[in-house]
Amino acid sequence: MSFPVSSPSESASSSEAMIAIVFMRDGDSRCLSPISHALQQSRPDSGIDISESDENKPLFVFHDSDLSGSLMFMDVKAPLGETDPEIRNAWYWPTAWKEVSQHRSHIIVTIFGGNGAKQKALALQRMLQLILAGVPSVIGVGYPSSGTLLPTPMVLSVLAKNDEIAVPLFVSCYFAKEEESRFPLPSIFCTTEGLGNFGLREIEARGYPGSIQGLHEFMFAFAAYLIEYRPSIADGDTIGSDQQKILVKIEKSLIRESQVFSLYFQK
Repeated sequence: MSFPVSSPSESASSSEAMIAIVFMRDGDSRCLSPISHALQQSRPDSGIDISESDENKPLFVFHDSDLSGSLMFMDVKAPLGETDPEIRNAWYWPTAWKEVSQHRSHIIVTIFGGNGAKQKALALQRMLQLILAGVPSVIGVGYPSSGTLLPTPMVLSVLAKNDEIAVPLFVSCYFAKEEESRFPLPSIFCTTEGLGNFGLREIEARGYPGSIQGLHEFMFAFAAYLIEYRPSIADGDTIGSDQQKILVKIEKSLIRESQVFSLYFQK
């Protein structure tokens, strides 16, 4: 697939922090010490300042000239239930509830400050890599702002490219069947959650005639394109290849009050 490309530009970043939750099988606050050491080793020239943790204070805070962040160890289960959207929407983790329900503790990772959402996102990704490398009992990672819940193997996979935003971590897709009378072919509706953290409109796909897996891949690719290039897309533009032109409308979401990019795969 292809999308029109414009010159990249940094958005007016939201000042909100980016927060991830790391689920662990066991509970031991001493895991923060090797993470703290690894952070210092990974950025020896950054002048990073770290407030160390101890058994009575299972938290460390770090900051440098651009960004700040914190890691807090919680020796309790995270408040997550079997009927919560994160569990019901865990497409890439079919056994999510079985495994997450057995976790003993969690780490809350927070990144704030910086010059934009992309910078915070990349810093969060680097911190998650350090945690997954240093804590063998990690089960998976959740990103509450988008409702994402991913198992450890997939987190490692999506974090593999250090200089690219790991879209499946920050953006979730929610699916439903389109009304049978709405489009000529039976099709799927999809909406994203998480692009607002990057100052972007969410995406809704209308009339997609293929599989959920195919639509998932398309939505992630389009989300990555929006985050990276921040193109100017007007109501009535088209995207896609010469063989398949997809109409883009800017219109009110079917499920929220804001306007979204609606992608029409059928007329």
